[in-house]
Amino acid sequence: MTMPAGVNSVHVYVPDSLKSFWLETGPGTFMSSPADVSANVLVPSAAAKSSSAAAWKYSVASSRTNPLLRSQSETSLGVPIPEAIPGISIPKENWLDLAHPIFDGDGYQQDIPLGFSFTFYGNTYDKVNIYANGFLQFGAPQADPFKLGFYKGAGIPASDLPNNIIAFAWTDWSPQLVDGGVRFETRGEAPNRRFILQFNNVPDYSSCKCSTGLLMMQLVLYEGSNVITIYTNTLKITSGGQRITQGIENADGTEAVFDSVTNSITGVTSARVRNFFSLADDFVQFAPPRPPTVTPPANISVATTPPVAGLAAAMGSCVASPDPGVATATDDIGVVSLVGVRSDDPTLALNAPYPKGVTTITWTATDTDGMQTSALQTVTVVDKENPLLTAPGAITSETDLHLPSAVVAAGSASASDNCHDVTVSSARSDGAALSAPFMVGVTKITWTAADLSGNSTSAEQSVTVLDREAPRLVVPESFIVPATSVSGGVVNYNVTALDNVAVVSLVCTRESGLSFPMGDITVECTASDAAGNSTKGTFVVSVLNAQLQMQSLIQYIYGLHMPNGTTNPLVNQVSAALGGDNHVACVKMNQFVDLVSKKTRDIPWGSGPYMIGEATRICDVLGCPTSKGHQQQSKP
Repeated sequence: MTMPAGVNSVHVYVPDSLKSFWLETGPGTFMSSPADVSANVLVPSAAAKSSSAAAWKYSVASSRTNPLLRSQSETSLGVPIPEAIPGISIPKENWLDLAHPIFDGDGYQQDIPLGFSFTFYGNTYDKVNIYANGFLQFGAPQADPFKLGFYKGAGIPASDLPNNIIAFAWTDWSPQLVDGGVRFETRGEAPNRRFILQFNNVPDYSSCKCSTGLLMMQLVLYEGSNVITIYTNTLKITSGGQRITQGIENADGTEAVFDSVTNSITGVTSARVRNFFSLADDFVQFAPPRPPTVTPPANISVATTPPVAGLAAAMGSCVASPDPGVATATDDIGVVSLVGVRSDDPTLALNAPYPKGVTTITWTATDTDGMQTSALQTVTVVDKENPLLTAPGAITSETDLHLPSAVVAAGSASASDNCHDVTVSSARSDGAALSAPFMVGVTKITWTAADLSGNSTSAEQSVTVLDREAPRLVVPESFIVPATSVSGGVVNYNVTALDNVAVVSLVCTRESGLSFPMGDITVECTASDAAGNSTKGTFVVSVLNAQLQMQSLIQYIYGLHMPNGTTNPLVNQVSAALGGDNHVACVKMNQFVDLVSKKTRDIPWGSGPYMIGEATRICDVLGCPTSKGHQQQSKP
């Protein structure tokens, strides 16, 4: 594998003569005073919190305190410890500028990619800087203000640089002397990737280049859990003036965590901070603080408060008062508070009524480290109460004049609801708009009150429109028709009827087109509608007998103003028929026909045929036999 792009090698030039001076003079004044040992975790009592993150109190465990820790970690982390050697090797030339061979390799490799996001003391990083002298550092690279390349393990925690570090074996090492002495690799699949850094048989610094000191170590950073493990196969230094620090420190040097080491000869236990010690087959694990685990009560679904029983037209409320219960929380250190806050109003108590809808309770637990975890509980209040609805009363109206309908003000329904989100709608049984006229009969209006939760109530109102308007009937004026036979005459007439709805019946006592007897006949017609309304009308049909027709013929003759020699004979014939019996009348009327035929030249044009036709009809009414001469004279 090749070095990833973007990695820079930074060289720090520290002359051997300067290093030798400080190693021969011992720890010197540039070192912080030794750290005290307090169990396995040391934090200054007056330490200020980091400016970038709340104070995280890592826990540390080692094979010194728990011989089974390594095997337990292999099981929980799912990988062997140590892992196979990493695949990317940092060339030894990267640690030493060949243009300055008199200087030791005390630089660093900047911006080594982790391959995932790793949280260290509350801040998240995706790159790291690897220093030749046994530590890695997060964030912007830091330079030794004394220009000594951080070659000697110093005290932690301390505000002096470097800070924000994982010191796996901080002392003066010479990776430039070994091919493949420093290797790294990112392994695994998200979200369980691992960054592995290995110092592989790296010797410690020796001015004579004859050192027998050695570091063989593997550091693993775990994605997700943010656990740090340091497996040290061999750590040994030869210079009595050198010091080693192994531990972790936050970004401003106010907090640090480290293990202790016990001298196998003296039995004295001291911190692995600015100390002189060696390690073999050693395993240390730094675990970040775990936030509390919050278990909220079960989600609740409850109906709104119902109306009070026994009260007419009572209405419930749009809230409910369930008991949400209490969340529980556990923590590896201790829970100092567990608070539930409502989404509808953070100031409301949890036992206050809950409105319709979904209210979220956020349960937040805070532990002694100040870490917080939240979990959600929902309280769902469902409105299942139907609205109250009062429909207008039934209405009865009459049709408007000459119309089959009536314009009726139906009124409006009133409704109320426990959640005050009710709307009222109406639908007519005939499908028409509420304001449209109502037709004759019964129309149902269905009033519906519905709320936003889908609850509804319906009620009916009836609108009855009565038809009390009688049909309009038009009958003819009384009229006269002549009889055409001894039984009378056929009478034709027209009768019309109109109704605001419909005429269902129109009858007359004597139908048009039938034979009426002679005399004055009164005809009565009746028009009826479906509602039982009716109108009657009468007229008189006068069917003239033979005598009345004779009188009319005499008046017609006089009206022609013919010469007396023509008028008088004609009048005398009709008058004789009028005064005689039926036989005499038949004879005289036949003679009248013969006389009209003879005096044609003295009779106005067209009147002759008319008078013959009148006389012929009179004869038919009298029932006279038709003579041969009559037949001949009456031909047109």
